[in-house]
Amino acid sequence: MTIDYADGAESAVLAALRSAHDVSAGSTELSRLVETWETAYHFSPARLGLLAPLRIAPGLRVVDLGCGSGVLSRALGEAGASVLGIEGVPDRAAAAAERCRDLADVRIVQATLADGLAGAAGPFDLAMVCGVLEYNDPAALLPPVVNALSDDGVVVLAIENQLGLRYLLGGVEDHHDKAWVGLADYPGAKRSPRTWTRQALGELLAGAGLTAQRWLFPYPDYKMPRVVLDESAFRHGPELVEKLVRDPLQSSFGGNDGVVSGRIAHRLAMAEGMGVSVAPSFLVVASRSPEALAKVAQPGLAWLISGARRPVWRRTRRVGADHTLQTIHSGLGDSGSWLRQEHVVTEPLHPGRALDACLLDAMRTADHDELTRLFDVWRRTCTARARALEPADLAHPYLPHRDDVPVLPPDHLDVHPGNLIIGPDGSVTRVDLEWHAGQGVDAELVMLRALLEFARETVQGHAPHPWPDRTSVRGVLAELCALTGLTAALEDRWAELVAAEAALQEQVTGHPAARIAAALEHDVDADYGDPLWQLPGGMRRLRADHDAFRAAEHERDTALRREHHLTGELTAHREQVADLTERLAQAEHGLAMTRSEMDLKDDRIGQAFNDLTAAVAEAAAAWQAGERTEAARAALDAETASLRDRLHRTRSRLDALENAKLVRVAHKSLWPAGRLVRGVRDLALGRPGDEPDGLLRKLGQKSPGLTRKLASRYRRSAGSAREAGLHYDFQVPDTLPVGAGQVLELDGWVTHASLGVRAVSMRAGSRHVPGSLGHHRPDVAAALRPGGVRVPDGSGVSFRIPVAGADAPGRLALTLVVELVDGTTLTRQLPTVELAPANLAPSAVRWPSDGAKVAICMATYRPDPDFLAHQLDSIRAQKHPNWVCVIADDASGDEHVATIRRLVDGDDRFVVLAHDENVGFYRNFERAMTHVPADAQFVALSDQDDVWDADKLDTLLERFDDPAVTLAYADMRLIDEHDEVVASSFWRHRHNQWTDLDALLLLNTVTGAAAMVRADVVRDLVLPFPPGTPSAFHDQWIAATAMAAGRLEFVDRPLHSYRQHGGAITGRRDNRLDDGLPTGLGWLGLAMGARRDDAELEAVAEYELRRVAQFTTVLLMRTWHRLGDVREKLAELTRVERDLTPLVRRARADRQETAGAERRLLAAAVRWKSLRGKRLRIPVLPPHPVD
Repeated sequence: MTIDYADGAESAVLAALRSAHDVSAGSTELSRLVETWETAYHFSPARLGLLAPLRIAPGLRVVDLGCGSGVLSRALGEAGASVLGIEGVPDRAAAAAERCRDLADVRIVQATLADGLAGAAGPFDLAMVCGVLEYNDPAALLPPVVNALSDDGVVVLAIENQLGLRYLLGGVEDHHDKAWVGLADYPGAKRSPRTWTRQALGELLAGAGLTAQRWLFPYPDYKMPRVVLDESAFRHGPELVEKLVRDPLQSSFGGNDGVVSGRIAHRLAMAEGMGVSVAPSFLVVASRSPEALAKVAQPGLAWLISGARRPVWRRTRRVGADHTLQTIHSGLGDSGSWLRQEHVVTEPLHPGRALDACLLDAMRTADHDELTRLFDVWRRTCTARARALEPADLAHPYLPHRDDVPVLPPDHLDVHPGNLIIGPDGSVTRVDLEWHAGQGVDAELVMLRALLEFARETVQGHAPHPWPDRTSVRGVLAELCALTGLTAALEDRWAELVAAEAALQEQVTGHPAARIAAALEHDVDADYGDPLWQLPGGMRRLRADHDAFRAAEHERDTALRREHHLTGELTAHREQVADLTERLAQAEHGLAMTRSEMDLKDDRIGQAFNDLTAAVAEAAAAWQAGERTEAARAALDAETASLRDRLHRTRSRLDALENAKLVRVAHKSLWPAGRLVRGVRDLALGRPGDEPDGLLRKLGQKSPGLTRKLASRYRRSAGSAREAGLHYDFQVPDTLPVGAGQVLELDGWVTHASLGVRAVSMRAGSRHVPGSLGHHRPDVAAALRPGGVRVPDGSGVSFRIPVAGADAPGRLALTLVVELVDGTTLTRQLPTVELAPANLAPSAVRWPSDGAKVAICMATYRPDPDFLAHQLDSIRAQKHPNWVCVIADDASGDEHVATIRRLVDGDDRFVVLAHDENVGFYRNFERAMTHVPADAQFVALSDQDDVWDADKLDTLLERFDDPAVTLAYADMRLIDEHDEVVASSFWRHRHNQWTDLDALLLLNTVTGAAAMVRADVVRDLVLPFPPGTPSAFHDQWIAATAMAAGRLEFVDRPLHSYRQHGGAITGRRDNRLDDGLPTGLGWLGLAMGARRDDAELEAVAEYELRRVAQFTTVLLMRTWHRLGDVREKLAELTRVERDLTPLVRRARADRQETAGAERRLLAAAVRWKSLRGKRLRIPVLPPHPVD
């Protein structure tokens, strides 16, 4: 097994890596070196998109076969994997080692694949085989790779498709520099690099023992994918795939050299069910068992990767099985830029076609009326919210302050026609509102930008259009502007557009604006010529031109040779004159011999004619037999047609009978009435069945009390069926730390196959706790409805079970109680929960000095070494000397833990606690606080990347001279990643408050990194933390508890620098939380079910409302005796999930310090309450088809 795929750029790549400061995966410094396709392969961050569908867990053992210059090895190592990279090309192996120079768990060896695997210390959990199989014999490569895997090991294979769309359309194959060589099945005696079809590749993997396979398809190729589709995506129809992929050949490695539009050919292939067969390349995850696949490959229909950007702007989204887009990775943007990036955690994919697809159809058919109509829709949609320019508007490249040009909202920076979806009902929806610019954008510039990009895609994608003479991007752009009324803007503002786009792309990609502008000007004016499909003669003409070219070359070479040898040939001819007479005699003798041979051949031709006559006679006999056969077949065809006609007449009569008035009336009235009568009869007689169950389902939604009375007799006979029809699932924790009081949060779902669920409760010991019904669980509906279970959309159930404080371990028995609409009560025993009194594990330390004992708690996760070193130095420089620092690391990986230990090595004041489980910052701070020394008097919280002032501890400690003070915190200055001050005060544009506990529970104003709290409050009241939600913050819980136990103090000057950068967990937020919420009658619409698909309000209802109620419940349990008159007011907040009154009352108060949090919570609660009834409705299962 050898590897011979050097591309000639290896020496330059190695030199660049050796001189680079930032060699991390996705390095912006390296991406700036991309100038050719070869350097793009080594330095483009888009390469990392191939890993998007994979789960790379810390500690995963990986072998990267043919690792090249180490692009994927580096990314895998940064994710915490232990990586062995094997590379056969010496310069590439050296480049890979240089790229991974600072990763202790990544090792690169230069060897053939066979030698590298033989010497590897396996087994491995994952083998990466990317762009390698093409150069090796599968029978020789795959067995040793499989043998090197652990029992549940997985192979990830990336390779082009032999029948890939680009190759089918004439794209040059990288390995051969020829078109269609794969379609010829790689002819030649010597083995050359090759690819395989999907079927053949699957059989090769299965033959090696990898029978469990998951097929994914990167577009436009596996080298720099922007979309990765799961095979299941194609089963959802061409509309979904086209919407996700758009042009399948756009940004192909090496350029789009297909001879026709890849988008049209792709759509045609999908319509014929061949989408998978012609996918450009494959990403196959294969193993010996399906269970092993699930550990490495994430679920999902597709992954959308924006990998070519700077890290702060990168985004990866996953499309779930429910057609929901979920952002699974995103940067935090550039806080100092005019450009912003808005992230929506989840959003639905809207049905319908993208407007650019409709425009391409109209251009293909030269339908000018339809083009005009579609562009009118586009322009009206773009300008629907236009306004006049205001002096206060922030100027930026896409808003140069032209008074005569309207201003569009900030989210209109990208109004490409592909971001408008035309729904089945003709409605228009704007999607992918990722980019926001300042306070608005120039309407002309952003519309010109959209048309420019659409024109580039049209021309470079070889799409048909009605302007055949326009063979440049600028020419097509001019035609598009004429259709949209933007001709004058194009002529007057072209230079502005190029400068603005270059500035935007410099922000996003990090490449120099001058280079971007030059490339744009070149692309726009380049003549792309006529597409091949438009040339008369097509391939015949090209072949004739090629043959003529080769003939001309041959003639030229011949003439040169003749000229070179002319003198010698003349001399030779003279010497040969003497021989001409003798050669003539020999020729005459040869002619006589030829005549003799001709006579012999005449005899043989005569015999051949005789044989031909016999053959003709045999053919005539065969022809007659064929005619008889044809006649028999015609008779059979006639008989078949007669039978088909009879069947058609029979079906017509059946259809006529089905459409008869009597039958229609029966379908409408008689049959339902009959079923109703049978249902009433069986209900009265106590006979179980579908008719009485259907009657009970309808009655249960309208009159639950009447339903229970009518079903009293029926319940006894239907009891066994009711027991069998219950479906449920709850995740119950093994252990619950209780402390001075805690709540047990249980989430799950309950449904019944036949009847609706009226109520759900939980017997927890001696306590009976009602559950909250109606939580959205589309996953349960999708899983059970195909099996005939009538699952409502809102089958989700949640419980909040108060658990009193305890001094000794105990147990909590749980019993689920489900009441159906007919009054039937079903019970199920759930696992018992072990109750622990507390979760304290104090560290044993030696205090370094005298004075107040301060324990600093720092939570870390993959800290930047430079930022962490700066923070540790600022802690060491504190004027107050008597402190220790507990560092709790949240499973960052061995390399990061080693960095932390190196930075504190030899300093006994630091205690480093490395954990194997990643629990997130909320739980990690709790974990750190449980290890506070038992005799500590105060606890100060610290982030991993801030910088403390030297007097921070001293100043905060002064505020605790008053024994009533339980927590003190200070202002902060904001700095960026370069230590430049962004803002001198955190509270310049926000309302700070530290006296109103009610307001603090709604919106936190105390930053943990700026705070110090009494240690006895932490031990007695703060710990253990409540269960929390995805939106819970540790500092809000600590501050609320401290306020309930005493009084807070605020130091009105900065005591540390709060760093804002791309890797920060939290940042500042200045905007109001109720921006964009309804006003006036809009609240009535919300109560009637408007904004049904609002993912943000759904998250607020599920997480924020729950957090408020949860925090308040635990707080009241632990501090009831301390709260006095405020108890009753706070008790209202424990009911915010089911009672709107507390939120209505607080929303009316309109307190500035809560920034509209009450209205935001109220909007979420109103929406959730309006949707709850709809989600609890029992769905009607679709009838079986007539056929």
